[in-house]
Amino acid sequence: MRKSILLLVFLVTAGLGATSRHLGGWAVVTVDDLPDYVVVGQPVRLSFVVRQHGMRPLDGLRPRVEAKARSVDISVNALAVHDTGTVRYVATLNLSRPGEWTVTIQSGFGGQATTLPPLRAVEQGAAPPRALSELERGRRLFIAKGCFTCHVNTEVTLAPSLRIGPELTGRRYPAEQLAKFLAHPESVRLTQVPRAGPFTMPNLGLKEREIASLVTMINGGREVSAR
Repeated sequence: MRKSILLLVFLVTAGLGATSRHLGGWAVVTVDDLPDYVVVGQPVRLSFVVRQHGMRPLDGLRPRVEAKARSVDISVNALAVHDTGTVRYVATLNLSRPGEWTVTIQSGFGGQATTLPPLRAVEQGAAPPRALSELERGRRLFIAKGCFTCHVNTEVTLAPSLRIGPELTGRRYPAEQLAKFLAHPESVRLTQVPRAGPFTMPNLGLKEREIASLVTMINGGREVSAR
């Protein structure tokens, strides 16, 4: 009996995550603005929100951001600090060489981390990379906004998902209705999507350009009629 009680105490304590003020579970990292590319030697500000169970923004965490050059063994680390007056965390990175970098956000909540799409750095004075298509940008946003944490879409990523929301692989929706839903998920419902248990999608405060890119990505780059 004593061993059972001790085991129960251990399991409950392990579920407390990063701090005793938060009752465990899982979290979603949502990046505010993921740049298409950065310039070597110019600091880039990366701000993000950590949401418990994808909904409630968490404060009091100590996230950190790590960037690793993909071609050589070089890494840059930055502690994310609380953005005064908001529920966001901000880290500033200064990438030291051109090429692709892998950026990982350690949320500070239960050891959970999010690896962002590759971030390209170019030399100062160099021509910028070609502009991303809406489809490419949508794929990057699907990860940076944390969509993959709840939704499976193997057309975009094979990263592990909790499968809380409907699967999006191969799914297509009327573009206008989908855009309205992404802008106001708390008040608009896609009729083609079944309710996913007790969980609802939070309002991520997506910008119009981000919504357009996500709609293009979800629909596989194809226009879908409302009929």
